[in-house]
Amino acid sequence: MRFFLIVVFCLHGQCMVDSLSDRHKRAAVCYDEFGLGCFPTGKPFGSTEQRLISLPPQSPDVVRTIFKLYTREKRNNSIDLDARLVNTTATTWPGLKRQATKFIVHGFLENTAKHRWLRDMKDEFLQYADYNVIIVDWSNGNGFPYTQATANSRVVGAQIALLINWLIKTQSFTAGDFHVIGHSLGAHIAGYAGERVVGLARISGLDPAGPYFADTDPRVRLDPSDAKFVDVIHTDDTKLVGLGMSQPSGHLDFYPNGGHDQRGCDQNIVLRLLYLLKGQNDDFGCSHVRARLYYIESINSNCSFTSFPCSSEADFNAGKCTSCGSAGCYSMGYHADQMTSGQHTTLYLTTASQPPFCLF
Repeated sequence: MRFFLIVVFCLHGQCMVDSLSDRHKRAAVCYDEFGLGCFPTGKPFGSTEQRLISLPPQSPDVVRTIFKLYTREKRNNSIDLDARLVNTTATTWPGLKRQATKFIVHGFLENTAKHRWLRDMKDEFLQYADYNVIIVDWSNGNGFPYTQATANSRVVGAQIALLINWLIKTQSFTAGDFHVIGHSLGAHIAGYAGERVVGLARISGLDPAGPYFADTDPRVRLDPSDAKFVDVIHTDDTKLVGLGMSQPSGHLDFYPNGGHDQRGCDQNIVLRLLYLLKGQNDDFGCSHVRARLYYIESINSNCSFTSFPCSSEADFNAGKCTSCGSAGCYSMGYHADQMTSGQHTTLYLTTASQPPFCLF
């Protein structure tokens, strides 16, 4: 069933199917003229059990990534930078302040015009502090087929890294100034960016995409080596039609409601597939999108999303993990970095079925 979801995606009643000929291994593609280097399609990115189809990422001229900068002075109107022209930041973003900078990266089929969560998260960050907030719009490269979108995500990650490294080189930023937050495919994009930025401060992965990423080599997916601190929220490793993955991917891995079947989401498989056919993608992926809703709520909430260290969902459900232990409690979401043991920890918590989701 999961392979079916990878190969066949239906939207508004129309299905797009990857050609079987795409399974043929293709050569690496290089985009040196854009400062991005080469992207091989062989192992571990292709020709593996998890990735039967291997496509090279499309050119930056096709993906046409846009960096949309918002600040407290420009909350509602972004200043847009073409990702192919990072060397123009001084003129495109004059007066850019050297301060903490947040990148927000969307996933498959999403765009900045229709998907309000990107603006909601931006607004919460700007309410919390005087940040630079950059929404990464790669909606020209995240469409069907899914295998092409996964390939293009590698280019987008490289473009984010190119911008960060350019700002470090030319405008006195440091790697510690940057935090990349990504949902679904965007979580893995954050990982691709992090592996190209030495000392990147933080990555927050919001239900990293499972299809084509679960059980792959760490070079293919988000993993703890991609930043100094990586926190991950898992919400949709649902059997058969889950869009996320349960595999630990960070220093702190949070599993609200067990990491699947989020409260208030319809769990009937037939109804979920009907939502997909009707184009009601947020209803189909209700548990999948909860990760970003939890994160948005956490930024300015007085409730801390208290999470408990626990070795398994079964132990948590059995009431064996109701103590914070010697290391103390952890907060899921934006404030997860306020306490960390420095070692990998899996954490469990329960949420409400509707906003506000935080219980304590």
